[in-house]
Amino acid sequence: MSEDLQKRIDELEATVQSLGKDLIHDSLTGLKTKKFFEEEASVYFSIAVNMSNARMGERKQWFGFKNVSFVFFDIDFFKKINDTYGHLAGDEVLKAVAETIKTSVREGDTVARWGGEEIALTLIGVTEHYAIQKAEEIRRHIENIKFGKIPDLKVTVSAGVASSETGQTFESILGRADKALYRAKETGRNKVVGYSEIAEKS
Repeated sequence: MSEDLQKRIDELEATVQSLGKDLIHDSLTGLKTKKFFEEEASVYFSIAVNMSNARMGERKQWFGFKNVSFVFFDIDFFKKINDTYGHLAGDEVLKAVAETIKTSVREGDTVARWGGEEIALTLIGVTEHYAIQKAEEIRRHIENIKFGKIPDLKVTVSAGVASSETGQTFESILGRADKALYRAKETGRNKVVGYSEIAEKS
């Protein structure tokens, strides 16, 4: 692994230790902030794309980072939920969805509130195929959330998935996940779409 990449990893670890919880966690959902997610995920992505140039010993050390997948979740018709049930109910929906995603992944994966009703997920050492399966599992869990005070409230999410590839930048991979999310929303919502599916049809 290059010295520059190792330096970035050390800096990220130092940032985590020096920042208080309020600065790296969203106050409503308890998830990581978008800024922290971007910093951490970009380091993981750099490790993944540098694996092909690593020496054998380093490959063993960082094997789990060979692939990195990103998932964007968006709560379907969230504005309608706020307009129908009120913003306090909207907050409860956000917290319930966030908790469901967080408890459905491994400790080393990162879940962050990307903005508004959108949540981002990093899956380390995971191909797009597996990430789609995991996102679909999470989608089904969210679909079955029960809200005791609002029994008629049904919540669904759309999701877009993309994985690290040689020749792609961190920004372009996130862009691919966002395009996949858009496709999920424009083709009916409450579904998971992988970027490879879009690429195959284009």
